[in-house]
Amino acid sequence: MEKLKKFLPVFLLFAGIGIGWFIGYRERSEIIEEEPPEKAREAATVRDSIRASEGGFNPDFVRIERVESTDVPDAVLISGKLATNAERVHLVSSRVAGRLDRILAFEGTKVAMGQPVAELFSPDWISAQNEYLLARNAVRAMNATAQKDLIEEAKFTERSVVSRMKVLGASNSDIGGIEKTGRVDTHLKLRAPIAGTIVKRNMDPGAFLGIGDDFMTIADTSQIWFVGNFYEKDYARVKLGQTIQLQVPALPGKLFQGTVNYIGTTVDPVTHVLPVRCTVENPGDELRPELFASGQLVTGTRKAVVIPKGAVVSIRQNSFIFVEIEPDRFHRVPVTINTLGDGRVVATTGLSGGERIVVEGATLINEAIIRG
Repeated sequence: MEKLKKFLPVFLLFAGIGIGWFIGYRERSEIIEEEPPEKAREAATVRDSIRASEGGFNPDFVRIERVESTDVPDAVLISGKLATNAERVHLVSSRVAGRLDRILAFEGTKVAMGQPVAELFSPDWISAQNEYLLARNAVRAMNATAQKDLIEEAKFTERSVVSRMKVLGASNSDIGGIEKTGRVDTHLKLRAPIAGTIVKRNMDPGAFLGIGDDFMTIADTSQIWFVGNFYEKDYARVKLGQTIQLQVPALPGKLFQGTVNYIGTTVDPVTHVLPVRCTVENPGDELRPELFASGQLVTGTRKAVVIPKGAVVSIRQNSFIFVEIEPDRFHRVPVTINTLGDGRVVATTGLSGGERIVVEGATLINEAIIRG
């Protein structure tokens, strides 16, 4: 009993320390539990409204207008890129084997149909010319004898040789030059099969060309293709022959026009889109294959609110406008927009018409909200 009394003060001391520590821990826990939710709520609150100071915003920087619903084109939006018109591409090849001695036109050169683009040294071409000169001389000799049967036979041989020379790639001017001079031309001129621009060259001078080998590609870029995709929900609205308005990011502010000439026959099983191809006139040669482009395929009209592009504020991947909900108080409203291409956009969601919105200075107001 005396031992117990001896250790009792020590026991009470430790007990008091323990009780005090528990009470303090509990109070700190309550403080910690109460503060974070309050701070989290403050941090999570995003200000979407702002009130102008007395007298309103400075009209030199902020302009407010009432917007109304109006008829706008109802269009299917298509994204894609430009491509070479495969119907207007031609490979330049040789009809006879030989050595490619000279290239007369290189990449980027515009050529006319029939224009020489290379010179080929070919023993077969030289042999054909010699045969032609022999046949021509035989005809002249037969004319002097006045033997009709022999003359017709000589002329037939001459015509056969001329046909062979044309098969090898000779033009009428080539044959006429040989007839006029009576001399063999050591090189056969390879000519452009179409008018266009040389877009690719496969060989250098000195290379050997076999029969049918192509050594360059010519493309007529006065008309190109736009190739894109559209979702299956728009399938019934897309028709052959429809007109599409194209915008090319590389050429801002310009609109181009095309015509639908192909609609895919199958739907992609993963993305559920269909390919579409449009013919685009390119007389000024401004457009280039592989440039990105976006198109609007107009299928009718519908009611929507048209607003200036400057009224839209982009935040990450979202678009917003500021609507006046009461005098000098504005609320940030999310909208879905489509571009009209003339400095205006169509708000397909978020506005119904009749609202007063900020059409100039929206970015300044948004920065004021961010600063708080």
